[in-house]
Amino acid sequence: MPLSFPACMRPMLLLALLALPACATKPPTQTGFLANQAGMEKVSGTVRAQIERQRDLDALRGVQKVTLLPAKLQEGGDIPDTITPESRLLVLGELDRQLCFHMSRRFELVGPEEPAAARVQAVITRLQETNATASAASAAVSRLLPGGSVRLPVGRGGLSIEARLDTADGRQAAAMAWSRGAGVVMDQGSLSEVGDAHRFAANFADDFADFLVEAGTPKRAVPDPDPCQKFGARLDIGRIAAGRVIGLHVPRPSNSNEKDN
Repeated sequence: MPLSFPACMRPMLLLALLALPACATKPPTQTGFLANQAGMEKVSGTVRAQIERQRDLDALRGVQKVTLLPAKLQEGGDIPDTITPESRLLVLGELDRQLCFHMSRRFELVGPEEPAAARVQAVITRLQETNATASAASAAVSRLLPGGSVRLPVGRGGLSIEARLDTADGRQAAAMAWSRGAGVVMDQGSLSEVGDAHRFAANFADDFADFLVEAGTPKRAVPDPDPCQKFGARLDIGRIAAGRVIGLHVPRPSNSNEKDN
């Protein structure tokens, strides 16, 4: 039977949901992938993500070309056994895609054969599952309430990533430990067990790419030819529209060059 609430009760239900813990974000991890993690600075004032980071701006000013190494799952990371290999590849593929999209607006992307290029590597250190049943129930409740999407306080997923940029001579010039969990408001659910993690890959990529340049640096135009064309269109309008119709995030499939992790 579909959920139904009298109109007079809907504001009360919304207030009850807003009174719940707003975010399921866990602190960033410390796995040893990043150098000098004791010197990481915690970013204050963030609403949804928890971020720790460090950078050498002098070294970053000299970076013009960047090679993106494939994203990996951190060995020994917090990855539940219940998350299937296909779902893991789904998140890894989206992380590669989004890093390519965002980094190409900041640097010239080149292949690994370029000796003068900096290297960027990201590793997934934690995956939190998204519960499909809870997501579907959340979508049903959201249709009855004003103000956008709401989530029930169960089955919310998340993503934690560590990433670094090493200069051509192998020195770490920037590092970020990033973590985000789905909140109660404004975060669509998903029928995929990694739907939240998949969606948050774009948020991480945007934060990391922006951190590698000075504040106020204008973005580059999308290169022509696009070095990220193997990942498909930068804006997947069809999937965005489908997600709005059903009230759930629809993950984009991984690229064909999936790797064994």
